[in-house]
Amino acid sequence: MLVAMAPWLPVERVLLLVAFCLIGALDDVRSLSPGAKAVALAAASVLAGIVTGLWWVSIVIWIACNAVNMLDHADGLAASAIAAAFIGLGGDVGLAGAGACVGFLCFNYPPARVFMGDSGSLLLGAAIVLYASGSGFGASLIWIAVPLIDAVFVIFRRLRDGRRPWIGGTDHLGHTLLRIGVSAKKLPVLYAATALAIGLSLSALSAFRYK
Repeated sequence: MLVAMAPWLPVERVLLLVAFCLIGALDDVRSLSPGAKAVALAAASVLAGIVTGLWWVSIVIWIACNAVNMLDHADGLAASAIAAAFIGLGGDVGLAGAGACVGFLCFNYPPARVFMGDSGSLLLGAAIVLYASGSGFGASLIWIAVPLIDAVFVIFRRLRDGRRPWIGGTDHLGHTLLRIGVSAKKLPVLYAATALAIGLSLSALSAFRYK
């Protein structure tokens, strides 16, 4: 996915995405401790804020990376939701990002033959915020709404039950939808449609308010 997006990105942003991807890859291969992973991700996020010149990017990109990472709990969810966000943002980078996600979905759509892992989810979380940040703080949050909703849902449930939020489980919103009868093949489509609908409607509302 990184290789597919790279030709349309400035060199400094490609290097930033390489950093996020490498952190994820290390966690995939060596299983970093939650503390070490959080520190590495925070350092990369601060660097992203410096590179973009936008202080809030450091916060939003850290949140997005973790949220997309948590969204990758079922086949196709993270790639489909971020593909929809890239499509909604449009432009050459948006089409490249969407194309990278759709290409990956050819192998990750349920039943998956390839899994994204942290290297892919951290990459996508960082990539969508870096691109959306050009449209402002609000846009950066709008286009990660679906990962944020899932993250808030599962963190609330785990804290309510006295569990650590970073310990995985089958208590995500996607797992709940699967249990009530939504098929594994329809779930990524539902997430993509929701991400696009929320993004376009909130973007239109924001544009109308500031006319």
